[in-house]
Amino acid sequence: MNLNKIEDSQVGLEIHSSMNTRKIDDLRVGFADAIIREYEVTLGDNPSVSEGPPLSLGWSYNEMLPIPVDKYEEMRGKRRNSLQMTVPADERLDVLVSEWGYSIEDVEQTSQQCQKTKRRRMHSARKAHSPIHHMVKNARQKVGIAFSRGSQ
Repeated sequence: MNLNKIEDSQVGLEIHSSMNTRKIDDLRVGFADAIIREYEVTLGDNPSVSEGPPLSLGWSYNEMLPIPVDKYEEMRGKRRNSLQMTVPADERLDVLVSEWGYSIEDVEQTSQQCQKTKRRRMHSARKAHSPIHHMVKNARQKVGIAFSRGSQ
């Protein structure tokens, strides 16, 4: 009763259309090589940093030679947690100036702009949750409704 049986021996997938059911015996996915890219580091604009300049990835990169995934997994070492991946402000400044050629003035100006943006966002967020903001917003809506009714 295996009408219209389709087999894919590479992944072990069988579909029996006469019974309208699917049977997956041995579904596997495999990877051959890992290709690692090292991207340039640029002076960022994300105001979420607590202090100092933010880092971003640029568009330019160097591509390493392909290596088998199993070899990569052996070499890569233990995964880091989010605290271990945090780069202190003084290290970010050093990387941007000494390794990527940014001027201290550009880094300081960007850091100040990010802190200014961060303060504005915090102010805006506090303002959006204030009772006065809600009263003004409701009043604007009511005035808008009144004017739209009057012009009909």
